[in-house]
Amino acid sequence: MRVRHLQSHLHDERLIYKNKLQALQGQRLGIDAIHWLRSIQALKDPFADALGGVPPGIFGVVDKELEGFRRLQITPVFIFQGMTPGPKHSMFVNRMDQQMMDAWSFLAKGHLSEAQKFFAISTSRINGDFVYFIFQHMRYRGCEVFQAPYFAGTQLVHFAEQGAVQAVFGPPGLLLFGLTKAIINIDFQNVVFDWIDLERILDKWSLNREQFVDACMLAGTEYCLTFPYLQVDQVARFNFDVAVNVAKQAPLVRWMDTFPEVPTQEIKADHMEGYCVCKLLIQSSPVYHVKENVVRPFSSSGVVPSDYPAVLGALLPNSLYFLIVSGVLSAKLPQALAKGEWLDKSQPLVDTQEYRQLLADVSDYRQRALGLIARHLPPYFRTKRILCKAFWEHLQNRRSCDSGSNRRYLQPEKMQDVIRWNINATNVAQELDRQGIKKVDFKFCLAWHANEVLQEGPLIKDLGRCGHIPENNRGNDTKAISAIVHFMLLEHLGLIAEDGAMTVLGDVLKDSPRQLQEPCLVALEMMKFGILSGEPFEAAERPFPEQVRYPQPPVDSNTRSLLLLSRVMSLVPMKLRHGMWNADVDFDLAAFHSLVRLVKRVLRYLTEASLGSILLKNLHRVTLLPESLLCASAPGESVEDDSRGVLPTFMLPRACMGIVCLFFLKYEGDAVSFPRELVQRFPCCSRPMEDLATAFLFWDDLKRCVRKIAEPLGAQELAADMEAASKVLARKRNELGLFR
Repeated sequence: MRVRHLQSHLHDERLIYKNKLQALQGQRLGIDAIHWLRSIQALKDPFADALGGVPPGIFGVVDKELEGFRRLQITPVFIFQGMTPGPKHSMFVNRMDQQMMDAWSFLAKGHLSEAQKFFAISTSRINGDFVYFIFQHMRYRGCEVFQAPYFAGTQLVHFAEQGAVQAVFGPPGLLLFGLTKAIINIDFQNVVFDWIDLERILDKWSLNREQFVDACMLAGTEYCLTFPYLQVDQVARFNFDVAVNVAKQAPLVRWMDTFPEVPTQEIKADHMEGYCVCKLLIQSSPVYHVKENVVRPFSSSGVVPSDYPAVLGALLPNSLYFLIVSGVLSAKLPQALAKGEWLDKSQPLVDTQEYRQLLADVSDYRQRALGLIARHLPPYFRTKRILCKAFWEHLQNRRSCDSGSNRRYLQPEKMQDVIRWNINATNVAQELDRQGIKKVDFKFCLAWHANEVLQEGPLIKDLGRCGHIPENNRGNDTKAISAIVHFMLLEHLGLIAEDGAMTVLGDVLKDSPRQLQEPCLVALEMMKFGILSGEPFEAAERPFPEQVRYPQPPVDSNTRSLLLLSRVMSLVPMKLRHGMWNADVDFDLAAFHSLVRLVKRVLRYLTEASLGSILLKNLHRVTLLPESLLCASAPGESVEDDSRGVLPTFMLPRACMGIVCLFFLKYEGDAVSFPRELVQRFPCCSRPMEDLATAFLFWDDLKRCVRKIAEPLGAQELAADMEAASKVLARKRNELGLFR
């Protein structure tokens, strides 16, 4: 839990101490993973959000940090956040729209350094996608990673109390939960760490523990607003010392009784509710108890407060908590089922009408994912209505949003009719041998399906939806589980029909090259949602910055071709060096990749839910899952090629390839100089010419797919646009003599 200005006040009061890292040698160090990631300077690429959400070389940067622990013989235990309730106000989630507008304006004028500064202060590097991929990478690397069922902070304190870790690294707010000492910064370069001591703080400030908690709540956290008496004016810098003095005068509950004048009763109610919620979370947040092997309140009494469901949602079955702490399921789906709320709080870098519409359009996939999990839970969860709240429904007006007439709801889809594929270790091994490959993926499954149709094999012949296939003969090894999940995804995405036959989408995807299967699948999904085109995007509320000179519809054929080519090719990942993306970013591609992130996120939910549905039938199957289960570490980023996940990972591709494509399409120099200028312009790209060739191959393959599905699926307009764009691409390739 973050406390407003607590760390800066501790620094001013000289209550932050230093020690040599050797003092931690041989110890198990519990680490708040989010706080640790925020502290890594090399991950702070201002353009990360504009590129699609993750900075270049993230896995190599993390590996280097992990090496620092190994070198000093410190065993890190990383605790990731679980099902935390959304903040009650926008204190820590403000997008700072004006700074974002300024960032794009500076970039359009060619002022790169100024643009970077504004991007840095108005974007968040540590987003949900970023954390998801880091968790899976660290798990693959053999780190001790643990996803807390709820708050990472309380879980860390519990582990410290039980002796599972000897020291704790995290934000100063850890002291709220009763931790006596906390490490708040680690400096491997100077081999030192910064730490704080609660007893010394209490002694210097003449407080007891209850007063310290009250002072922090008066100052403000994610869950409670700063007490009005402390907001002297809008200009003067907030002083934490005032909160300390107020807490000394009377307990927080007394101050709530003498609440000062506020503009509206709703604002007063927000303050009061926030303090109550924050107090509950500090005193009784649920944790995984290591001795009892159960999830229950952090407090020693174990008593569940009566308002628990309103704050944290319903208690989940132990089997679902087990999948959460094992890292098989991320927190989003279980939290929606428990709380009855789906919060899309992340505002895209470029807010468009297309993004807002897509949030509604992906509801079917979200409901399907929820249904796959809920089918194994008590009836209460299967029929639960889940309220959707988007970022534009302002957090400070949650009550008015809840009572509005335009509320959107999700409900878990009923999933009784799921194809029961006859997949086991034996027939998967036989099919891998027939195809002469080692890994189960989409291409393997589509090829297997096509061959079984021709041969009338058991996969098709004995197909059933009535559960006649014995459960113990299905999914009895890692590759069999992977195959079942892949087939479930193909069915849910409409590549395999309800009767088990292959659809036109599955038929075209099976012929795509293996390395391009996932980008092609994502492109087809975006086509289905109507967001794969060469048309300019439409601003949602605020107009796009004038300096960007974003094209206004209707646009000419050449502009439409450039937009379509760059968007499609941006779906192909590039091989990047460690370090910052010290090159251009593109406004249109930033908007497009906001859509890509949303599509890939919902595809990951479907993947997790399919796997979770299999495991909830038989939890012993968890022992069959390797550490690389969902590892998305890309080849060329300090990780071996075979580390790609056993299941589809839907890693964010970044917009880099699209940016390079635009440079190629707009290049006016001579052909001989192009390779050299390409390398100079994009120093972060390790093999730009090779990646450009792959992007051209992807374009040709996607055009083949669209041409085949155009008539049956009504995609004639996209097919015509791709034909026109192909002519633009061909002219430029001939002009530069590239890849002909």
